[in-house]
Amino acid sequence: MFSGRFDHSIDEKGRVSIPARFREVLQRENHDRLYITNFPHEGERCLALYPPSQWDTLNAKLQTKPRFDPLVQVFETLIIGGAHEVPVDRQGRILIPTNLRDYAKLDREVTFSARQDHFQLWDKKILAKVLKATEEKIMDPEFFAKLGL
Repeated sequence: MFSGRFDHSIDEKGRVSIPARFREVLQRENHDRLYITNFPHEGERCLALYPPSQWDTLNAKLQTKPRFDPLVQVFETLIIGGAHEVPVDRQGRILIPTNLRDYAKLDREVTFSARQDHFQLWDKKILAKVLKATEEKIMDPEFFAKLGL
Protein backbone atom coordinates (compact mmCIF):
# COMPACT_ATOMS: atom_id res chain seq x y z
CA MET A 1 0.00 0.00 0.00
CA PHE A 2 1.24 3.44 -0.89
CA SER A 3 0.35 6.50 1.16
CA GLY A 4 1.30 10.15 1.25
CA ARG A 5 2.14 13.01 -1.05
CA PHE A 6 5.71 14.12 -1.77
CA ASP A 7 7.18 17.03 -3.71
CA HIS A 8 10.22 16.42 -5.93
CA SER A 9 12.03 18.02 -8.86
CA ILE A 10 12.62 16.69 -12.34
CA ASP A 11 16.23 17.16 -13.45
CA GLU A 12 17.36 18.47 -16.85
CA LYS A 13 17.50 14.91 -18.24
CA GLY A 14 13.89 14.17 -17.27
CA ARG A 15 14.72 12.03 -14.23
CA VAL A 16 12.95 12.19 -10.90
CA SER A 17 13.61 10.44 -7.58
CA ILE A 18 10.86 8.20 -6.32
CA PRO A 19 9.95 9.12 -2.73
CA ALA A 20 11.76 6.98 -0.15
CA ARG A 21 8.49 5.67 1.33
CA PHE A 22 7.35 4.51 -2.12
CA ARG A 23 10.76 2.93 -2.81
CA GLU A 24 10.44 0.94 0.43
CA VAL A 25 7.18 -0.59 -0.82
CA LEU A 26 8.75 -1.38 -4.20
CA GLN A 27 11.84 -2.94 -2.60
CA ARG A 28 9.74 -5.13 -0.27
CA GLU A 29 8.13 -6.60 -3.38
CA ASN A 30 11.46 -6.80 -5.28
CA HIS A 31 10.31 -4.39 -7.98
CA ASP A 32 13.12 -2.71 -9.91
CA ARG A 33 10.91 -1.14 -12.57
CA LEU A 34 7.59 0.63 -12.98
CA TYR A 35 4.97 1.02 -15.67
CA ILE A 36 4.21 4.68 -16.25
CA THR A 37 1.29 5.87 -18.35
CA ASN A 38 -1.13 8.68 -19.17
CA PHE A 39 -3.95 9.30 -16.74
CA PRO A 40 -6.75 11.87 -17.15
CA HIS A 41 -8.39 13.11 -13.96
CA GLU A 42 -11.40 15.43 -13.99
CA GLY A 43 -10.22 17.49 -16.92
CA GLU A 44 -6.58 17.51 -15.85
CA ARG A 45 -3.72 15.19 -16.71
CA CYS A 46 -1.20 13.32 -14.63
CA LEU A 47 0.81 10.11 -14.89
CA ALA A 48 -0.01 6.82 -13.21
CA LEU A 49 2.90 4.64 -12.03
CA TYR A 50 2.30 0.96 -11.37
CA PRO A 51 4.57 -1.68 -9.84
CA PRO A 52 4.75 -4.74 -12.15
CA SER A 53 2.47 -6.84 -9.93
CA GLN A 54 -0.28 -4.20 -10.02
CA TRP A 55 0.20 -3.63 -13.76
CA ASP A 56 -0.24 -7.36 -14.32
CA THR A 57 -3.40 -7.35 -12.16
CA LEU A 58 -4.82 -4.42 -14.13
CA ASN A 59 -4.12 -6.18 -17.43
CA ALA A 60 -5.62 -9.45 -16.17
CA LYS A 61 -8.85 -7.63 -15.23
CA LEU A 62 -8.89 -5.93 -18.62
CA GLN A 63 -8.62 -9.29 -20.38
CA THR A 64 -11.92 -10.36 -18.80
CA LYS A 65 -13.72 -7.48 -20.52
CA PRO A 66 -15.26 -7.70 -23.99
CA ARG A 67 -12.48 -6.78 -26.44
CA PHE A 68 -14.78 -4.79 -28.73
CA ASP A 69 -16.45 -2.77 -25.98
CA PRO A 70 -15.84 0.90 -26.88
CA LEU A 71 -14.88 1.71 -23.26
CA VAL A 72 -12.29 -1.06 -23.25
CA GLN A 73 -10.90 0.20 -26.55
CA VAL A 74 -10.59 3.77 -25.21
CA PHE A 75 -8.87 2.49 -22.06
CA GLU A 76 -6.46 0.33 -24.05
CA THR A 77 -5.66 3.17 -26.44
CA LEU A 78 -4.86 5.74 -23.77
CA ILE A 79 -3.67 3.78 -20.75
CA ILE A 80 -2.20 0.54 -22.12
CA GLY A 81 -0.96 2.03 -25.39
CA GLY A 82 0.58 5.00 -23.60
CA ALA A 83 2.51 2.93 -21.07
CA HIS A 84 6.29 2.73 -20.80
CA GLU A 85 8.24 0.26 -18.70
CA VAL A 86 10.94 2.24 -16.89
CA PRO A 87 13.76 0.88 -14.73
CA VAL A 88 14.41 2.30 -11.27
CA ASP A 89 18.14 3.17 -11.11
CA ARG A 90 20.45 2.64 -8.12
CA GLN A 91 19.67 6.15 -6.86
CA GLY A 92 15.93 5.41 -6.88
CA ARG A 93 15.24 7.54 -9.95
CA ILE A 94 13.22 6.95 -13.08
CA LEU A 95 13.47 8.62 -16.46
CA ILE A 96 10.10 9.99 -17.53
CA PRO A 97 9.69 9.71 -21.30
CA THR A 98 9.34 13.07 -23.02
CA ASN A 99 5.92 12.32 -24.47
CA LEU A 100 4.57 11.53 -21.01
CA ARG A 101 6.13 14.66 -19.48
CA ASP A 102 4.44 16.65 -22.24
CA TYR A 103 1.09 14.89 -21.77
CA ALA A 104 0.98 15.68 -18.03
CA LYS A 105 2.45 19.17 -18.53
CA LEU A 106 5.15 18.38 -15.99
CA ASP A 107 7.31 21.33 -15.13
CA ARG A 108 10.38 21.06 -12.91
CA GLU A 109 8.37 20.90 -9.65
CA VAL A 110 6.24 17.77 -9.36
CA THR A 111 4.29 15.91 -6.71
CA PHE A 112 3.95 12.17 -6.18
CA SER A 113 0.53 11.26 -4.80
CA ALA A 114 -0.40 7.82 -3.46
CA ARG A 115 -3.32 5.74 -4.70
CA GLN A 116 -3.68 2.49 -2.75
CA ASP A 117 -1.94 0.09 -5.17
CA HIS A 118 -0.05 2.58 -7.34
CA PHE A 119 0.83 6.27 -7.35
CA GLN A 120 0.49 9.30 -9.54
CA LEU A 121 2.89 12.00 -10.67
CA TRP A 122 1.49 15.50 -11.07
CA ASP A 123 2.78 18.90 -11.99
CA LYS A 124 2.81 20.58 -8.58
CA LYS A 125 0.68 23.57 -9.64
CA ILE A 126 -1.92 21.44 -11.40
CA LEU A 127 -2.28 19.14 -8.39
CA ALA A 128 -2.76 22.16 -6.10
CA LYS A 129 -5.69 23.20 -8.29
CA VAL A 130 -7.13 19.66 -8.27
CA LEU A 131 -6.78 19.39 -4.48
CA LYS A 132 -8.62 22.66 -3.98
CA ALA A 133 -11.54 21.42 -6.10
CA THR A 134 -11.46 18.07 -4.29
CA GLU A 135 -11.59 19.78 -0.92
CA GLU A 136 -14.76 21.59 -1.96
CA LYS A 137 -16.38 18.26 -2.92
CA ILE A 138 -15.48 16.59 0.36
CA MET A 139 -17.09 19.44 2.32
CA ASP A 140 -20.49 18.23 1.07
CA PRO A 141 -22.20 16.74 4.16
CA GLU A 142 -23.38 13.81 2.04
CA PHE A 143 -19.93 12.98 0.67
CA PHE A 144 -19.03 10.20 3.12
CA ALA A 145 -22.55 8.77 3.06
CA LYS A 146 -22.42 8.56 -0.75
CA LEU A 147 -18.95 7.01 -0.53
CA GLY A 148 -20.23 4.37 1.87
CA LEU A 149 -17.46 4.73 4.43
